[in-house]
Amino acid sequence: MKNKTSSLLLWLAAMMLTACSPSKEDKTKENGASAASSTASAASSSAPQTDLQPAASAPDNVKQAESVPPSNCTDLHPATGIDDLMQQIAEHIDSDCLFALSHHELETRFGLPGGGYDNIQRLLFPDIRPEDPDYHQKIILAIEDLRYGKRTISRQAQDALMEQERRLREATLLLIQGSQETRGQGEEPKRTRYFEVSATPAYSSRHNNGLGGNFQYIGQLPGYLKIHGEMLENQSLFRLSNRERNPDKPFLDIHFDENGKITRIVVYEKNIYFNPNLGRR
Repeated sequence: MKNKTSSLLLWLAAMMLTACSPSKEDKTKENGASAASSTASAASSSAPQTDLQPAASAPDNVKQAESVPPSNCTDLHPATGIDDLMQQIAEHIDSDCLFALSHHELETRFGLPGGGYDNIQRLLFPDIRPEDPDYHQKIILAIEDLRYGKRTISRQAQDALMEQERRLREATLLLIQGSQETRGQGEEPKRTRYFEVSATPAYSSRHNNGLGGNFQYIGQLPGYLKIHGEMLENQSLFRLSNRERNPDKPFLDIHFDENGKITRIVVYEKNIYFNPNLGRR
């Protein structure tokens, strides 16, 4: 059981540090700002998916922004694949409901299995609070202590880790929750929440290490996104803003690499890097 526990801890460390760390793109945009610690959360959905196969996309089905008013997310439904999931997100980008719902509730609406990271963290590290300004560093040290036997693992925490590993063996999409913070000189810190569309290793391997569907390469984006979004070439980024282009409302960022392959899809609660003099971050 010791070897099994060690492998689970290595997996946990990778997942937790990924959730807590800003992406390379975010680091270059922060101009000295520090990323806040983030936590991924939620229990498993009552309607888990196995392998979300890409659904047929309707490129000309323009059902977003100017044609769909903000809603309270009551029409969200279990996603049939990456294309259906992204269309639902895009249709609700004008609404605060994506962040008014708890992360668990959002996963449940989309029919995605929950991460359960918050529960695992509480079980493993009951003395470390997410609101602690040194949370990220303390988690790193705590994981090291676990690896070298300076901390013990309760049976309850061990069972939670085993269950989490079982879930991540399934081929499915995931929503990873997090938060970011920026501190301008002489200014109060600004914070935003986000959730990232991700996938289990089993799902990624079935889709050529990507998300599949119309979200494998940036050139494959469906029509409703191309019409309402904008390409920020200098940042290797495609952005879908809310209808009002209000920095205090949600927006969607799709990052891609030099080959045009999509590397990251993130929905932010608001734009904390917005520069009113430039009109965008």
